[in-house]
Amino acid sequence: MTTFTPTIPKIALQALSELTGEPQAEIALLIALKDALRYRLAIVEEAIASLEQKYKMSFEQFLARSETGAIPEQFSYEVESDFLEWDGLVSRKKNLEAIGQWLI
Repeated sequence: MTTFTPTIPKIALQALSELTGEPQAEIALLIALKDALRYRLAIVEEAIASLEQKYKMSFEQFLARSETGAIPEQFSYEVESDFLEWDGLVSRKKNLEAIGQWLI
């Protein structure tokens, strides 16, 4: 198995060092990745919370109720759009959390 060693432009290394306060490039990159992950996860969680507040239930509850037809105006454009967005956000959150496990 061959190892891939990326080339990082010097300006990017300097920026990483300045952003993180870490002079070692590998550690600075890891810190920046963790920060980016936390930022993205916060955005996704905020969007999920907004939909949970709008429908006053979790995505799992929404999904279960939609299967029984208990969601008002379930087939309206707005509800279907929200469902698709919500489903994507939940998937994105799981992916981000999995990535977080790699960065530990």
